[in-house]
Amino acid sequence: MPINSIFENFPRLETEKLLLRRIHSSDAVALFNMLADDAVTEFYDDDAFTDVSQAIDQIEAWERGYKNRGCIRWGIVLKDEDAIIGSCGYYGFHTWNRRASIGYELDRNHWRKGNMSEALSVILEFGYREMELNRVEAVVMPENIASVKMLEKLGFRNEGLLAEYENWGSKGFVDLCMFALLAGKT
Repeated sequence: MPINSIFENFPRLETEKLLLRRIHSSDAVALFNMLADDAVTEFYDDDAFTDVSQAIDQIEAWERGYKNRGCIRWGIVLKDEDAIIGSCGYYGFHTWNRRASIGYELDRNHWRKGNMSEALSVILEFGYREMELNRVEAVVMPENIASVKMLEKLGFRNEGLLAEYENWGSKGFVDLCMFALLAGKT
């Protein structure tokens, strides 16, 4: 199936101003700085990082997920720099149903500049074209207005509220909105 074809060689994607590439252990400090920020993790399914070892563990988990064909996570880099400013990717693949979920986060210094919309646009295009996805989903806390607006701008439809849908540790059980975008609707 085409979804599995992405696991042969890690795809590098480019936009006008961004490069989406594999995340390496050398990105641990940048990832830590991003995920140690309470503003970044306010609507994240984990607490803010307190030690760089957590970033190393996260990078290793994404790499294991890729090698086990369970997820793909790109580091988002400005073309004129090398440090990651965020990440985005697919997880929760349903091969038969040609469906996957997306997740993402961005360093606070790069908010409201169109960077995440640009990154998600290219991975969505890649997902529909190369992976032959029919449906892409995103779950978002209803209070995360910036993320809700961005998903709507990208064409996602809010399919409704999932009450106490996930246990986010210290945040407890959280309500999440299910957003979805179908192939051909971008």
